[in-house]
Amino acid sequence: MFKSALKMSLSVAALLVLNGCAYSSDALFPSLFGSDEQESMANEQATVDNMALPALGTTNFEPLEVSDGSNTGTFVGQKVVTFRNELTQLQSSIRNNNAQLQQIRSSVISNALEYHKVTGTIEAKLQVGTTPGNPNMFAMLEKAQNNIQVMNANTNALTQLAGKVAADTANTEYLVDAIRAAYTISGAVDEDHRQLRVLENEASQTSVLMNSLLNEVNSDIVRQKQYINTANDTVVHLGSAIKVGSFGVNNVPMVSSMGSSSARFNSAVATSSSSPLFVAKFNKPGVNYKEGLKQVVAAAQAKKANVIFDVVAVSPAGSSSAVAKDNATKIFQDLLDMGVGADRINLSAKSGDANSSEVQIFVR
Repeated sequence: MFKSALKMSLSVAALLVLNGCAYSSDALFPSLFGSDEQESMANEQATVDNMALPALGTTNFEPLEVSDGSNTGTFVGQKVVTFRNELTQLQSSIRNNNAQLQQIRSSVISNALEYHKVTGTIEAKLQVGTTPGNPNMFAMLEKAQNNIQVMNANTNALTQLAGKVAADTANTEYLVDAIRAAYTISGAVDEDHRQLRVLENEASQTSVLMNSLLNEVNSDIVRQKQYINTANDTVVHLGSAIKVGSFGVNNVPMVSSMGSSSARFNSAVATSSSSPLFVAKFNKPGVNYKEGLKQVVAAAQAKKANVIFDVVAVSPAGSSSAVAKDNATKIFQDLLDMGVGADRINLSAKSGDANSSEVQIFVR
C-alpha cells in the first residue's frame, strides 16, 4: 500500500447555522490565496471566541518519490521508462494541486476571520442601539459583502482545482491499466516485470491518493457554498437591523419618542382570530416568504383599514426563543416596509409544538 505522508494542517471548528423560511396560504481584505503569515493568522483566530469558521478538510497530501529503475534496453524496458516519467509527472501534479488547495484553505480562513470581525463589530453596536439607517453601519456592512465576494472567488478557485484533480485522477487510472497491460507484451526480461510490479504498486496507490484529494476538494466546495449561504443570510438580517437601528429581539434602537418603529416584544399576545392569517416556517434555507406576506397584508388592509397585526415568535418547546424572536423582528421590519404603521404591529413570543422556529401572524 502506498505510504503517503498525511500531515494534519490547520484544524477548523465548524458551526453552520442554516436559517430558511416557508409560508402557508475600511479594513484590507485578503487576496484570493491569502497571506503566508500563518502564525499571525493563527493569533487572530485565537482572539475570536466561539467563531463559526468554515468547515474544511485538513489533510495535507504528499506522495512519496517514484522508485528508481534502469532501462533494460528491451521494448518493455522502454515502456517502463515512459511509465515512470508519467507517474513522476502525476505525483508532481499532486504536490502542485495540494499546494494550491492549502493556499485556498488559508485564504478561506483568513477571509472568514475578517468577515466575522466586521459582522461582530456591527452586531456589538446594534446590541446597544444606534440611529436608524446609520451610514457608518452600512459602510461596515459593505465590507462584509466584499468578504462574501472573496468567499465566492475562493469557491470558484476550488471548483477549477477540482476539475484539474479529476483529470489527473483519470490519467492515473489509465496509467495503472497501461502498466498492467504491459505484462502481456512479449520480449520482456525478468527485470522488466520486476520494475512493472513496483510501478503498478506505486501507480495504484497514487490513484488512491489522487481520489482522496478529489474527494476533499469536492467536500470543501459543498461546505463553502453552505457557508456562503449562511453569510448572505446574515448580511440580509444585519441590513434589516441597521434600518431600524437595533440588533436582535429585545433591544430598542436609539430613536426619539416620536419614532415608533422599534421592535418590542410583549410577554403575551391577545389575538381575536382562532388561527393565524399567515405562518412563516423557518425550517430550511433560501425560501422567500415575502411575496406571500405581501399578499395577505394587502388583503387584510383592504378588508379593514386599521387592522392590527399580532406577530408571534414561536419556538419549539424547551429551546431558546432567540431564533424565533430574531425571525419575528425581520417580519416586523418587512411589515414596516410594506407601509404598516408600527402602532398597528404587536410583537410577542411563546413556546409551542413547532418543530422549528416559526412566526405566526394574527389579525384583529
